[in-house]
Amino acid sequence: MSQSSGSVNDSTKQVVDFSEARAQKLDEKRRKTERIFFKHLMGVYCVTGSTQMRPIELIEVSEEGCSFQVPFDAKNPWPSDDGEIPLRLYFSQDTYILVHVRIKNAGACIDNGSRYMRYGCVVNDAMSSYPAYQQFVRFLKTYSEHAHKDKGDVSIFYL
Repeated sequence: MSQSSGSVNDSTKQVVDFSEARAQKLDEKRRKTERIFFKHLMGVYCVTGSTQMRPIELIEVSEEGCSFQVPFDAKNPWPSDDGEIPLRLYFSQDTYILVHVRIKNAGACIDNGSRYMRYGCVVNDAMSSYPAYQQFVRFLKTYSEHAHKDKGDVSIFYL
């Protein structure tokens, strides 16, 4: 005769960590909000050579670094050196913040059916513009946590 302890099998128990699930949802929302912000509200360019600017697509930012992608071009690979790269973050047609980044990793990727090279970079924190860059990253994080999608409805709340 087998004896049962009356306890439920440990493998069938599942505990949902709501704080972890909430953090994952906020991270997904932050990434999605950043992509919309970068694609529709900002212009990001790299200064190449002494007079040429090349558009780049910013993917993600953090206080320490950023990632961006450029279309893959086997005949003209870019960037081609390991030095610092100047990035201009345009907030209007004629104003920008200049940051310098150093590439730490690179890899090929496919995005919406097109081939890109994606770069992970560290931002030079010795530049005078670094505090402005940090505040921009903090703003984006807070904005993504509190932003709402406009669905065309109007509602008024009274306190």
